[in-house]
This record gives sequence, structure tokens and C-alpha cells, in this order.
Amino acid sequence: MTENLTTISLLESQQVELEDEMNLKSGENNRLRKQVTDLQATVNDLYRSRKGPGTDKIQMDAIKADNDMLIKALKDTAEYADLEDAEIIKAAKTLN
Repeated sequence: MTENLTTISLLESQQVELEDEMNLKSGENNRLRKQVTDLQATVNDLYRSRKGPGTDKIQMDAIKADNDMLIKALKDTAEYADLEDAEIIKAAKTLN
């Protein structure tokens, strides 16, 4: 009977130690998650600050090329075949 009480006491002690360790690990995990979030925000800020006007121009040129391609595709349809580019753009704006 004394052996059983000793075993139970030892197991309870181990359980308390494991729970304490688990709480420490959980806190460390939360701290590391916050650190990762902060680092991601820093990287995003650095990316935005290093992005120069050349990058914006490249993006704008790509958007303009896409728009030209879409206008050309619309001119191949019956609804827009007789319209000028400006009229197609105006019609597209009224759809929004």
C-alpha cells in the first residue's frame, strides 16, 4: 500500500513538472509566433521602402498592356465592334 502511495505521489509530481514545462513551452511558442509576425511586418516594410519608382512603372506598363489586350478582345465581339477605345473604356466604367 505504501508503494502505491509513493508511486502515485511520484506520478503526481511528474505530472506537475510536465504541466509546468508545457506552460513554459506554450509561452515560448507564443513569443516566437509574435516575433515571426513582427519580422514579417518588418520585411514587408523593407520591401515597400526599397520598391522604387521603376517597379511602379513596370507594373503600370503591364496593366496598360493588359488593358490594350482586353480592349482588342472586346472589339472582336458584336457588342463593342463599332465602338472606339474611349467608348469601350467609358462603357466598362459604367459597369462598376
